Amino acid sequence: MIRCLYIFVCMFLVLVAFCNETAAISLKTITFTTKNSVWSKNFEIFTDMIEKESDRTITFQFVGGPESIPPFEQIEALKNGVVDVALLPGAYFVPQLPEADTMKLSPYLPWEERDKGIYQFYQGLISDKLGIYYLGKITGGTRYHFYLKKHIKKPDFKGLKIRVTPIYEPFVRALGGTAVTLAPGELYIALERGVVDGFGWPSIGVTDLGWHEVIKYVVYPGFYQTDVCILINLKTWNRLDSNAKRLFHSVIEKTERHSYELSQQMANDEKVFLKNRGIGVINFSGEEEEYYLKNADKAAWDRISVKSPSNALRIKQLFKK
Repeated sequence: MIRCLYIFVCMFLVLVAFCNETAAISLKTITFTTKNSVWSKNFEIFTDMIEKESDRTITFQFVGGPESIPPFEQIEALKNGVVDVALLPGAYFVPQLPEADTMKLSPYLPWEERDKGIYQFYQGLISDKLGIYYLGKITGGTRYHFYLKKHIKKPDFKGLKIRVTPIYEPFVRALGGTAVTLAPGELYIALERGVVDGFGWPSIGVTDLGWHEVIKYVVYPGFYQTDVCILINLKTWNRLDSNAKRLFHSVIEKTERHSYELSQQMANDEKVFLKNRGIGVINFSGEEEEYYLKNADKAAWDRISVKSPSNALRIKQLFKK
């Protein structure tokens, strides 16, 4: 009897060990920026926390950044299951989902969007139209600025060639500028050689790529806010058990707040750094500020209202609540 019990216990322990081993999962990740960027570092905070809190039953295999798959092609790699998790701004999948263009216009921080039903709306939209699970955003609340080689006296980009992404391309055109699409890795030389006169970028990360060496001015006030999303292939998400899904949600909510605080401090540090480097500030105020910001919002809403009028209206309503 004792011998049978002993055999049973041994078999049970072997079975438990086997189940625990097979329950382990490794997820392939990709990011739109290089590994040493502020965005990727915040993403690593998220993945490191998942690994730690799951006792490494969930791990992440970093496939690469833009050097592996061009940023605007990464959404297709995620959809097709080439990778499991991607770090991508909404602008990088606007061609596949026009409504993603509105993410930057939100007046709320990521955790506030959860309380107001905005997060849930985007989650349903991204799932239905792309077959991707929208987990959340990091570094929310970080504003965009234009960085220029030439001084301007008013919000008028006539005669200027500005490097753009879909985030602010309509805004540049609304101000009379010429929009030029370039990969981030090509921007330094383009500025150096006069191919472009400036670029738009968030208030963090400019110094990471050395762009402060080839600009002379930064334009205020800031506009829009960053919308860097953590996205998961829907089939991959559906394979996770309920405990893993709860862990992902718990960790992203912590990361949203942590990365916000970190990015605000980094933005302030970068502002001081640029000032100490002699980068001048062009600061619109009064009627010029109102004109500048009004054009930023109008240019964005005009584009999305043409491409998806019903959802644009719905999102506007959610933003007003």
